[in-house]
Amino acid sequence: MTGYGDNSIVSHGQLPEPLAGPDEALVDVRAAGINPVEIAMRAGLFHAAFPFTFPQIMGFDIAGVVRSAPKNSPFNAGDEVYARLPNRTLGAYAERVAVPLNLLALKPKRLNFAEAASLPTVALTTWQAFIERARLARGEHILIQAGAGGVGSFAIQLAKYLGAHVTATASAANQELMTRLGADRTVDYAKEKFEDAGPFDVVYDGVCGPLVERGIASLKPGGRYVGLVRMADTQSYREIGFPEAVAAGAAAGVQAYIKQARDRGAEFHGPLTKPDGAQLADIAAIVDTGAISATVTGTYGLEGLAAAYDALATGRTRGKLVVTI
Repeated sequence: MTGYGDNSIVSHGQLPEPLAGPDEALVDVRAAGINPVEIAMRAGLFHAAFPFTFPQIMGFDIAGVVRSAPKNSPFNAGDEVYARLPNRTLGAYAERVAVPLNLLALKPKRLNFAEAASLPTVALTTWQAFIERARLARGEHILIQAGAGGVGSFAIQLAKYLGAHVTATASAANQELMTRLGADRTVDYAKEKFEDAGPFDVVYDGVCGPLVERGIASLKPGGRYVGLVRMADTQSYREIGFPEAVAAGAAAGVQAYIKQARDRGAEFHGPLTKPDGAQLADIAAIVDTGAISATVTGTYGLEGLAAAYDALATGRTRGKLVVTI
C-alpha cells in the first residue's frame, strides 16, 4: 500500500530483502492468507493502534519454507512452517519475510501451503475466543454467526471437536456447507431468526453491528458473548500494550454491551487476535488428526490483491481467500 485509501493505493513491486534478527527465521513465503480486517486497515481505521510506514506490505498469515534460522533454534532450513505475523509488523504478501521464532510452528502435514496459509488468523482468533475467553465446554450450545465465512468455517469444526452443540447462520446457499462442516443446526438468516434456535451458552459473532444486542439477549444466564468486528474490550487493548487508561478509553464504545450482558448474568468479550506459535502447533496437531480441514475458495497472485479485497468487501465469500507466491 502506498497510503491510506481505497484500492487505488494497492500496488506491487520490488522492495529490499528483509533482514532477520537474532530471534527470527527468514521464511520463503509460498502462500499468504487474506483477512477482511485489512480492508479497514487499508482505509486507515486502525492507524492509531497499528500505524503504517509506506510503502506498507500487507498480510498477516503465511505458510512457507524456512530459508535460515538461528543456531539452536527449534527450526531448520527446509522446515515447512506457518505463522501469523505480529500485529504491528505485518508483511505476508512478499516472497520472503522475517518471522519471530516464537510465532512460528510447523505447518499441518495434511495441508498444502495455500490451505495452511488460510488458517493462522481464523484459527488463533477462534482458539483464543473458545479456550481463553468463552471457556467453551463439552455439551454446551454455541451459536456461530456467519458460519460459512473464514472464521465461521473453522469455528464450526473446532466447536464440534470440543464437543459443543453447534447452531450456525448463513445465507440459503451456504446451508449445506455448514452441515458438511459439522453444524448440528443451520439457520438461513433471511428466513429465520437465530433466536428461535436458542438460548445459547456461547454466541460467537463474526458479523456484529445490529446483531450484537440480539446476540447478547439470546444468551442463557451465565452465557458468554464474543464479538469480533470492532468490539475490542479493555482486556484486548491492554494485551497489545495500551496503558490501562488508554485501553479503557479505546474500549468505551462497548461499555453498553458489557452492561447488557451483565444485566443478564452473562459476559461480554471483545478479543483481538494474538500471534502465538505454540497455539498454532496445538492447532496443527488437531488438523493432522483429520478433525479440522481448511476451506480455501479463491487464490490470487501478488498482482491480484486489489481484486481479492473487492471480493472480500462484498461480505459474501465462502471460507478463505489466499495469495499464492
